Amino acid sequence: MLMLRSQQYFLRRRGRANYDLCRANRFIPWLIMFPEKGKDYCLLFNPEEKEKVYRIQDLGVEFVSSHCLAIYGSWLFMKDPRYNLYIMNLFTRERINLPSVEAEFGRIKIERTIDDMFRIKIDDEYFHYPEKDIHIELPILWIDEKTKDYVVMWLMQRQYPCLVYCRNGDNLWKHAINDYSDMVYKDHKIYLYNSSRDVKVLEFSGDIPRQIFETHVNYDEAIEKGMPERIYPELGDVWHIKRTHLVVTLTGETLRVKSMIWSHLDVWSFRIYKLNSSNTDWEKLTSLGDEAVLLDQGITVLASATEGINRNSIYFSGYHDSEYDDRVWSEKDIFVFNLDTQEVERPHQSFCSSIQLSDARWFVPNFKHI
Repeated sequence: MLMLRSQQYFLRRRGRANYDLCRANRFIPWLIMFPEKGKDYCLLFNPEEKEKVYRIQDLGVEFVSSHCLAIYGSWLFMKDPRYNLYIMNLFTRERINLPSVEAEFGRIKIERTIDDMFRIKIDDEYFHYPEKDIHIELPILWIDEKTKDYVVMWLMQRQYPCLVYCRNGDNLWKHAINDYSDMVYKDHKIYLYNSSRDVKVLEFSGDIPRQIFETHVNYDEAIEKGMPERIYPELGDVWHIKRTHLVVTLTGETLRVKSMIWSHLDVWSFRIYKLNSSNTDWEKLTSLGDEAVLLDQGITVLASATEGINRNSIYFSGYHDSEYDDRVWSEKDIFVFNLDTQEVERPHQSFCSSIQLSDARWFVPNFKHI
């Protein structure tokens, strides 16, 4: 296992591990793995290099007790036990603190009690009893590595769900929109899909988000309601729908990717749908062509065998929120699903059995500034 301590260490020593990272293809999906809680390091794995694992260590005392919500390039969106939110750079250790969650978001207000619990107030009336956790769902991070301009978003899924965001320079979270069940941020745009089957796109390049697209998609019971799909009815085997993801392709097309698991076994399958030309219906998509889906990021990347990216595949790492999954997350949920063969490849399996992980995610790293 190759170890990396910091950017400063790299500049002094030009260690072999760092050299390998710099010359690695920057567009290949890597896997970032977080060990069991209480550790101040994480692991990076490049499927191209098979047996090689990079250990990024000495990430600090606060990292030990924090949880990664999202990743973009070499930056992590983190949450500590008291729900202090921040973003940090894996290699430089640079940290940017984000606004407090104790704030007002449209009709919703979050208050912290004296015993470190949270109370949710909706329209000046308290919703339920104080709770220990705030449900931060669909967290998104985007950051420009050079300018440090960033956008952080998350959905507070409560009785009155709302999307909040902040950008560099903001002292408070801003309320953007209500009632959206999935979202993807790409090219300074936020793509949204809600329970009413509305697809919206908001432009985020200006001071205020501006809607640039909206359509209403017709109801499809198999997609929207999540009806189980039977494999062998006589045996009682069914595919249980776990979740449907919004995905945006390289060309800006909107997809929905439905993930399913076979009964209670660790056998996964996926179905992909895209908006038709009139933007009114989801139609089944049988192939991604020369693209691959990074389901954690909600995007596609250009695939090429010479660059080590599996075309027509889905890079999947399980679900990171128990609300969406009644199964316990495990290393078995990390894989690349080939849509041509309907088979799963676990490129990390050769070393993963010896490491106890608490979480892992596919991402596209950015090593330009190491």
